[in-house]
Amino acid sequence: MNTLRMSGAPLVFVLCLPLAAAGADGRDAADTTISTVAGEEKEICAGVKATIKEAPKFGTLRTAGDPSKDAPVQVFYKATEAATAVSDKLTCLVGGVERKLTIEVVPKGRNNTTGFSDQAYPEAFKALFLLLAVATVLESALAILFNWRPFVETFNARAVRPVVSLVASLLLVFQFNLDIVTGLAKLISAQVPPLDWSGKILTAMVLAGGSAAVNHLMVSLGFRQLRTPENTTPKPPAGKGWISVSIARTGQIKGPVTVCVGVDTGTGVPVVASLENSTHTGVRYFLRDRGRFPAWGGYAMKTGDKVTVKVSAQRADGTGQAVDAWGPEVIGEGAIIDLTFTM
Repeated sequence: MNTLRMSGAPLVFVLCLPLAAAGADGRDAADTTISTVAGEEKEICAGVKATIKEAPKFGTLRTAGDPSKDAPVQVFYKATEAATAVSDKLTCLVGGVERKLTIEVVPKGRNNTTGFSDQAYPEAFKALFLLLAVATVLESALAILFNWRPFVETFNARAVRPVVSLVASLLLVFQFNLDIVTGLAKLISAQVPPLDWSGKILTAMVLAGGSAAVNHLMVSLGFRQLRTPENTTPKPPAGKGWISVSIARTGQIKGPVTVCVGVDTGTGVPVVASLENSTHTGVRYFLRDRGRFPAWGGYAMKTGDKVTVKVSAQRADGTGQAVDAWGPEVIGEGAIIDLTFTM
């Protein structure tokens, strides 16, 4: 409510006029929200015989005027000191008309930019530090699995590692009953309800993002200035491009497929791989694609080189070699070329 600061009778006239109009057709006036700061006194109700029906929970009331007489009365609300934001629900009664009031109390010293009070900052830092510590421990525990040779050679790490990390984080969060996301929200407003399992899932997702993700969160909230390197989509190194070769078998060949990639200098194109299997486009997101060279990423070639790709295999009917080729083509810097040969 925007309070008009005047003195004497004009103030009463201005505030009472809309109340009387609201009660003329038997309806209550609209609900009003008033914001104040802890320790500050603010007028919340005014009019002839104005009164507040309830006792406030987070403040005290002061009345200017005699409510027992037909005379103007002003009611003031003074919020008590609070560490977090709180709200009082009151009812202003003037001339038989009720008006619902919501008094929102902001702690003194609150930082208006971030929404945190001065007292909440240390608690928020403790919660984020706990999140960072747990994420770092979880990363270290999972490193033995992610660096295990059978895991590296069987799975597509970029697809499987996030899933494994999320499952491990969920088990950890529910086992130790961690709900740091809800805890951070309550530092801003004590009225935030518990999120139950959804708050724990959000906490697990942050943990699964690893220490770099938590560090990014701390930087965004102003607790840290330095960033750790973030995971980015792999790309070719400077001055090079990537080529990959996939083999889709149709039964026309048997045995391994010889893959040659490089510059033909007159002695032939260099052999780089021998593929025994057929590519599986759906599986490659989670498992190593044994019908593709390389299994993920690309084979780096120098920018400007005229690259030729040749694949060959024994025909299934024994009539000789089945050969297919691509190029020669000039490789551009940062190029990512995925070739699929159907044989």
